[in-house]
Amino acid sequence: MERMPAGTEGDLPRVGAHIGLLVGLAATVFFAVRFGWVYGAAAGCVPLVLCLLFSGVASPYWAFAGVFVANYFVMGLTRYVPGLPGGVVIDALLGFSLLTLLIRACYKRVDWSAARNGLTGAALVWLIYCVFELFNPRAVSAAAWAGSVRGVAIYLFVIAVLTPVLFGRYRDLKRILYVWSVLTLLAVLKAVVQKFAGFDAAEVRWLFLEGGSTTHVINSGVRYFSFFTDAANFGAGMGLSMVVFSITALYFKRPALRLWFFGVALAAAYGMVISGTRGALAVPFAGYTLYLFLTKSRKIMLAGVTLLLGAFVFLNYTYIGEGNQYVRRMRSAFNFNDRSFRVRLENQAKMREYMKDKPFGIGIGLGGGKAKVYAPDAYMSQIPTDSWFVMIWVETGIVGLALHVGLLLYIFGYGVWLIRTRIRDPQLRGLLSALLAGTFGIAVSSYGNEIMGQFPNGIIVYMSFAFVFLGKKFDREIAERKRLQEGGAHGFPA
Repeated sequence: MERMPAGTEGDLPRVGAHIGLLVGLAATVFFAVRFGWVYGAAAGCVPLVLCLLFSGVASPYWAFAGVFVANYFVMGLTRYVPGLPGGVVIDALLGFSLLTLLIRACYKRVDWSAARNGLTGAALVWLIYCVFELFNPRAVSAAAWAGSVRGVAIYLFVIAVLTPVLFGRYRDLKRILYVWSVLTLLAVLKAVVQKFAGFDAAEVRWLFLEGGSTTHVINSGVRYFSFFTDAANFGAGMGLSMVVFSITALYFKRPALRLWFFGVALAAAYGMVISGTRGALAVPFAGYTLYLFLTKSRKIMLAGVTLLLGAFVFLNYTYIGEGNQYVRRMRSAFNFNDRSFRVRLENQAKMREYMKDKPFGIGIGLGGGKAKVYAPDAYMSQIPTDSWFVMIWVETGIVGLALHVGLLLYIFGYGVWLIRTRIRDPQLRGLLSALLAGTFGIAVSSYGNEIMGQFPNGIIVYMSFAFVFLGKKFDREIAERKRLQEGGAHGFPA
């Protein structure tokens, strides 16, 4: 048989890649010309999706990393691909991550013990309670329960299991921070494009045909939302990034990384401001307050207290910058006579009267405007909950609210105890403080908006919880690595 010329075998993968690239470009151009740029972009992404799919099958690690990235964009994509079920996409990706991990466990040892911690146990208790809510006699729709229980309870439990098993090394925490910082900049960039170049066709349709303009084009100005579900979600997410990355920057020694994270924090702060979301201010105020309690540096504590008090006085007791629409709107967050705040209190009074004899709530998925799909004539579907905690109270009752608040208090209480008394490595202590402070800010902000369970903030918060509970494991890993390095430096076997 005639042999191929020397070196030809090595050229075959390269030729195949070039052919695949040409076919992909041709498909992208064809679909873009024939059906529009959205379908062209989708066609162009097929090779990338296939590559990620094969990588995910080969390694559950990359499948779960894909969930983190997709979670950031999925709701924005629903504007460009009408009918795309964003929640179902994340369900499928999480299920795929879990499935590939189970398959891997059949032929290779998987350390499930890392998932046996207080967070997993607390999340399981909350999930079991929410499962029993399916049998609540007032829950008139199983479909409503299935559509909402994921964000309320299932995601927390699944992520509490997957994160320590797949992201159980200290370097994984740092990788997530790097990826998250890039995603934050992309979110801010999209909002900047909206502000200075205008909205694209899909965003105009969402604003003026689907009703988004009622809350985003208002008397005080335009509220920008990037590729998030809405401006409130965007503002809170940027507040979270602002807190996390500004604190993170303090604990990296390399000047380039410090500058990078400070730059991301400043960009996130700008994004939070142009979102026009007053409730987002709770994220930095509450987050930095908790961080000042966690830090052991007197200099940072003094500077932080000064800045927080200065910001509070500036917004609450002065009229400086009143001509700027964003400053004016942020300042109104401290006005408890604000019309929207009074309406929320009036709605809560109505709900309080209705909920008197419903200790277990009216059923998951049946509170607020989303319930109109399942129970359009129900009394509570006519009253917006406007708050994550009010939603939990209405749907799971005072019993469920007490359990959920207890869960959060346990998580934050454990985190504070762990960081202050058990974590020895200074950088790890700083990074965990950043995550705990940021998520605490989101929890406080969730009183004013349903932020906790929305994409992408919900999954980011749940993963941050899991990293905090991995703190002792990370600390042992760092100590062991230092011991080996010191042993090698002194000529001992490493």
